[in-house]
Amino acid sequence: MKIKKRTMVNPKWCLVLLAAWLAWPADAAYVIMNDGRRIDGTAIRARADGTVILTMERGTQEFPRGQYREAWAARPPQLDEARRHMQREEWDRVISSLDGVVQRYRHLSWDMEALALIARAKNAQGEYDDALASFDQLFRIAPQRREDSSIRWPYYAALLGAGQHSRLETQLNELISDGSRDDAARAQVMRGDLNRSRGRTQEGLLDYLRTVVLFRAQSEVQAEALFKAGLALEEMRDQRARDMFRRVVEEHGRSPFAQQARAKL
Repeated sequence: MKIKKRTMVNPKWCLVLLAAWLAWPADAAYVIMNDGRRIDGTAIRARADGTVILTMERGTQEFPRGQYREAWAARPPQLDEARRHMQREEWDRVISSLDGVVQRYRHLSWDMEALALIARAKNAQGEYDDALASFDQLFRIAPQRREDSSIRWPYYAALLGAGQHSRLETQLNELISDGSRDDAARAQVMRGDLNRSRGRTQEGLLDYLRTVVLFRAQSEVQAEALFKAGLALEEMRDQRARDMFRRVVEEHGRSPFAQQARAKL
C-alpha cells in the first residue's frame, strides 16, 4: 500500500506572503488590458485623449486608449464628502466638493460618478441647463449610462426643467412602449408632467389616469399619479380633485404624496 506523502507548508512563507499582502495598498492603481491581464501600480492619471499613465516601482508606462479595457484609481474622498452634503441637501457644497474631480479622474471611472452628482445637484438648484451639460458630458464618456435608472430619471427631469420638450417626449414614448412595467409607469406620469408644463392640462390628466388604471401593481407610482391627477383637476377647477387627494391619503397613506394630499383636503 502506497502512503501518500503530505506536503507541508512552511509557516515562514505564509507570514512573508501575508506581510506582502498587507503592505500592498488596498487602493493601488491598475490597468486591465484587452486580453485580461492586470498591470498594477501605485498611482495613475490620464490625458485628455484617454492615454493612461501608470506609475510603478520600475517607473511609468503609458497605455493609449483602445489598448486597455479598464483603468482604475483609488476612490477620491471628495465623492463621499459630496454624498454627505447631498443627504443634507447642501447643493452648493456638493458641487464645491467635486471641484477638480472630473478633470483629475477623467477616463478613470470616478469622473462619471462626479458628473452624475453634479448634475443632480444642479437639478435641485433649478439650474437645468447646467445639469444637462453635465449629463451630456457623462453620456459622451459612457453612453450606456443612459440606461441606468439612477441616471435616467434625473436626466429626464433636467430635460423637462430646461424646456427640452421634444427630446423628452421622444424618449418617454419609447419607454412607455418598450420599457419595463415600472419604467413605463414612471414615464407615463412624467409625460403627464410634460403635457401640463406645455399648458395641456387635460392631456396631462389623461396620462395620470391611464397610469392609475393600467399600472395598478406599481404602487409607488400610483400615489404620484393620483396626486398629480388631483392637481390637474384642481387647475381645471374640477371639484373631483378632492376625491383624488382623498384616495392618496386612504390608499397610500405612507407615500410622500400623502402628506401633500392631506394639505389639500
